[in-house]
Amino acid sequence: MTAQSSGPASTLSLTAIRVTDLPRSAAFYLHGCGFVHERDLETTTFRASIVRAGAAGLELLVPASPEPAEPGNALVKLVLAVDDAAAAVAAACAHGGTVEMSLTLLEKYGTVIGTVRDPDGHLVEFVQTEAAGTA
Repeated sequence: MTAQSSGPASTLSLTAIRVTDLPRSAAFYLHGCGFVHERDLETTTFRASIVRAGAAGLELLVPASPEPAEPGNALVKLVLAVDDAAAAVAAACAHGGTVEMSLTLLEKYGTVIGTVRDPDGHLVEFVQTEAAGTA
């Protein structure tokens, strides 16, 4: 679809990821990554919590079926723009995350990145530009 498309306009509302422990995952994204809680949902087939970082939304979903979760094999990573990558990584780890890649300065691009795994193993990358903080 190009900018000149005459099709219906749409906006990506959120991305859904399967999690194993809804309260633990919600705490990670709310307190560890700075998302805000929008609402909780429950149907006969799933329970979910929707959290947002600005306009971007994430649906943390626990299916009702006993089928085991296989996190990490479809979603590559979530990328969050932050003012302070070191503080973001520390907060994420304080709320159940584990460092996957230590803070790295990419001088060519003027960015600092750090990658954390959330409690279910999904990758979350924090990206700080020099304009946002001191790299």
